[in-house]
Amino acid sequence: MKTWKILSPKSMAVEERPESVQTATQAKVKVTNALLTPFDLRVYRGTIKPGYPIVPCRFAVGVVSEAGEGCLSVEKNTRVYMRDLIPCGECNHCIADRSEQCRRMLAAGTDCEGFLRDFAVAEESNLCPLPPSVSDTDALFVGIVSLCEEVIDRLDVPKGTHVAVFGAGEVGNILCQLLIYHQAVPILIDTDEERLAVAASCGIYYTFKADETLAENISRITGGHMAACSVYIGYGSLPVDAPYEVTSIGGTVVYTGFGFATAKAALKTALDRRLTLTTITNDYSNYAAAINLLVNKAVNLAPLKIETFPVAQAEELFAERAEELAGGKNVRCCVLNLM
Repeated sequence: MKTWKILSPKSMAVEERPESVQTATQAKVKVTNALLTPFDLRVYRGTIKPGYPIVPCRFAVGVVSEAGEGCLSVEKNTRVYMRDLIPCGECNHCIADRSEQCRRMLAAGTDCEGFLRDFAVAEESNLCPLPPSVSDTDALFVGIVSLCEEVIDRLDVPKGTHVAVFGAGEVGNILCQLLIYHQAVPILIDTDEERLAVAASCGIYYTFKADETLAENISRITGGHMAACSVYIGYGSLPVDAPYEVTSIGGTVVYTGFGFATAKAALKTALDRRLTLTTITNDYSNYAAAINLLVNKAVNLAPLKIETFPVAQAEELFAERAEELAGGKNVRCCVLNLM
């Protein structure tokens, strides 16, 4: 059974190792598809530093090949999304059987092993059965949809509220689509016109290039009020304090994503405008809601043109795309097929 490991920055190898069910509440899953994201490439490059060696790929789907006798919601041949956040099992909440309130959730691919492997053994509670109407490719985005829903829950904005979103990659694009689904009005901002064009084809009406006319454009479409709140996606191409000028006085700026580069922000504008700054990571309880949103077609992933590659090309893809990312190129997510 093959397992791909990042041994150290820019060094990857494949090893053979067994995977077996150890307890009655565990299941063995044949990993069918894993999502290769810029997050994984940063782990490969060492921009994000896990404890090496590490099995990469935070997001994956598979089919249960063996279920422990204590499993109730999954059985053999159940198609599942494997949760990308896993309770630590050691904090007081986990010990008291309140794992959804875990104080130190472990992110697959950095804090614990990811899913670039033939088989994975997991607790049944960390497996989400998938309905037939959700394709494997769409299901790979459950974790991203879950994160975006947590952002929207935190913002709790009324219908018609203008929300500025900085970063038009997959996370920003999906967040804007979900804001529209919840009847808010997203304004997507980026430096890359190609990303903005893709977003427009997904039905996102307001897309602006970050330039000297940005504040004027946002003022115009909001009737001079500016955006009620803003969301900045980690590892964006814009300064982390870019949202301050376009967020209304007393508004909120949310920082979110799957990792952040070291950055400095000039806080005077935020203080002058009395902004609330907050951060959001995944909510362990949001996966069911994310799957339901995909069932209801709240997100259109087709314009993203997600490519699929055989896992035999994994090492080559990691190396090539990591170099592209380091060179400032926008690298899209792609699927690694393990069948």
